[in-house]
This record gives sequence, C-alpha cells and structure tokens, in this order.
Amino acid sequence: MKRSSVPLPWAKFNSFVGNHKNQVLVAYRPCPICGSLECKTILVFDDFQFFSDSVENPKRTEIREVQCQKCHAVYLNPCYTSTGFDILFAEAGQSYGSTQGRPKEQQGWLAKRGLLDEGSVFLDVGCYDGRFLDRLPNNIRKIGVDIDAPSITRGQERCGDNIELIHGAFETFQSPIEPDVISLFHVLEHLANPFEVLKHMRSISHHETKLVIEVPVLENGKTNDINGFLSVQHMTHFSMHSLGNLMKRAGWEILERQQMPDYNGHRILAKPIATSDDIIGDVADRIKVSEYFEHWHQNLAVVARKLESWPKTTRMVVWGGGMHSEFLYQVTPLFHQDHEREYVIVDSDPLKQGKTWRGLHIHSPEILGEIDWNDCLLVISSYGGQESIAQAAEKMHVPTTVIKLLYDSVRVY
Repeated sequence: MKRSSVPLPWAKFNSFVGNHKNQVLVAYRPCPICGSLECKTILVFDDFQFFSDSVENPKRTEIREVQCQKCHAVYLNPCYTSTGFDILFAEAGQSYGSTQGRPKEQQGWLAKRGLLDEGSVFLDVGCYDGRFLDRLPNNIRKIGVDIDAPSITRGQERCGDNIELIHGAFETFQSPIEPDVISLFHVLEHLANPFEVLKHMRSISHHETKLVIEVPVLENGKTNDINGFLSVQHMTHFSMHSLGNLMKRAGWEILERQQMPDYNGHRILAKPIATSDDIIGDVADRIKVSEYFEHWHQNLAVVARKLESWPKTTRMVVWGGGMHSEFLYQVTPLFHQDHEREYVIVDSDPLKQGKTWRGLHIHSPEILGEIDWNDCLLVISSYGGQESIAQAAEKMHVPTTVIKLLYDSVRVY
C-alpha cells in the first residue's frame, strides 16, 4: 500500500506534558432532587480528560458519582461549573440540543395529545438552533431558549421571524408569553440544578400549561457500552422514582409516563400543581444501582477478554478522538497492555483534527491510506457508530483482518 513521504507522527500514550487538573471546572452541590448534603461515593475517576490536550485550558478533572443518603438519587458531585462546562465540552461538537435524533416521532407524539393545536404557544427548552421547532406546524407560536449563544445566532439567521429564539439561562430567562406547552427532550439530565429549572418553568406557566420531559432512567441503564449509564455528560442520573420526586417538589403532577421502546428514554407529561417537600426515597433505587454496576463490570470483562485476544502489534490506530477513547483508557487494559506501543488517532470531526489526545496526534481518516498494516491494528473507538466506521474503513482499503470492533452487538439509545 502506498505510503506518504512524510512520516506520520506516531506517539506513545500519555506523552503530552502539561495536562493537569483545574479546580474552577467543578463545584460541589446539594442533592439536585431533595437538597440534602448527605451523599455516598459510588464511582470515581481521579483524572478524567475531556477531549484534546491543552496547557492553556486544562481539561482534566475528577469525576465522582454519588448517591444521596436521604432520597437515594444518583448524581455527579462535584458537578461542572458554567466555566467548566464551556471548557470541558468545547469540542463535543453539539449543544444541549436534544431533539436532533427523533423529531418526527416526537412531533407525532405531541400532536396525538393535542399539544400542537392551532394558536397554541410552544416553548422548547434546550432548543439548540431551533431545528426541532422549525419542523412544528406554522399555525402555532414557537419559542426556543438555549444557553449556547452561537446556536441561537445560527437559528435566528436560518429561521428568521418564524421562530422566537432566546439566549439565556434556563433558570432565569424571560418568556415573552405564558406557554401552553413546554418541552425538555433530554435536557434535564445535563443541568446542574434541575429543580430550579423546573421551578422556573412553573413560574412562567399558566394553570393549564403542559410540560413534556424525556430523560434516560436507571431502570433501562443496562447496556454493553463501556461508557455505561452513568455518563460523564449527565449531571443527574434519574430513576423513575427520583424524577417523580423532583417533579413533585418543583410543582408538577405527572399525568402520563411512557418508556421509549428502542432507546433509553423515559417520557412524561405533566401539569402544574402546588409544590410539595414530601420527598420519599425508594430503597429499591439502591438495589438498582448495585445491579447496574454488576452488569457494567460484566461487560467490561467481556471487552477486556476481547482485547487480550487481539494480536500484540507494535502500532495501533484508534478511530475516535472523543469520550469513548477516554473510557477505553479509564476502564479497559487497551492502553496499558504495552507501554512501548505507538499510536495515532483518526477522527472525522474537524474540531478534533490537528490536536492531540493524551499525546496522540489526531488526524483525518484520510491518512489511513498511508499506513503499513503489517504490524498495526485499527481499533474502532465508538459504540453506536462502530458498524458505519468499519464500513468506511473497508472502503478506504483497510484490510478487514486488522479492523477490530469492541462490541458484538449495539443497542442504540
């Protein structure tokens, strides 16, 4: 196979000097469900790196998952500050925008329940650039809010006067009118203070306003993905019970619950009621957490055995410069098998190309044609995208014998 006259910058793992922790990235908080200060640590990553290396904006921090001793809710503590979120997730390639994957289904669900009736006012919280709102009927008033200013600007340029887009914090933004419907599709789990957000939604609503929320829940959290249910992108890890407690405390009554059949989405429809501080923990949530960890560790063992069965090459290409590769480092033996092995990273995301991750250079997949595969493997570091990446690699004439997949099956969620 033809190779470039310019040698690729192969590097050993953790060869970048300058990464370190920064205390301004995180801050401690009370339980986001009940407000208690008593919690117990259930999972820790001491030195978790978010995306590329940086001396100027260090992106390493401690990830500590805890469980409330009072209501048994599971959450990240400390959680990301607003500054920390901006720095840590700058290369994530997306905003909170939660309505990207299934807008057609969501629209049909809303319409079936009369939530898109002519003349109604619809508010989408975490609207990204307004693309979900843009799909909704034009005979309703459409308002969106997001904390990501560039996304709001893009949306205003694209949608014009058809949609009202607001840049602001979800706890304090001002709505121009009381909405008839408020949606938060996969937004609440990303927020540091979901109680204050839901309380604010209550304050801007009228007595007939309907609130639609969808979050992943612990009950459906058993996956073979090494990232697991306790995603570092989520600040609160809801169970059905803890979500119910939060809704009641913030002044919302759940009218309907629905589990989404093909992914981990728990959707609820609610209306305003009087707030209640009568928060009761469900001991079953403690058992569910133990069962979840048992399942997760079993799947980590499956991946570890697969890694040990691969040829011990002196070089390795990893396709994926994102969060999944950091988890490969944190919870599998891949990067710890041979400290003399050299690596290079490829990733299709221009945000990551030209940078390094833990000292490994990140390139466009176009460089795959320059590699001698005689003593080298291509490891696909992705969960949902592993099949499409494998197909792309084959089209680029990477020998199928060196393409290594981590998962025998994938559950999209």
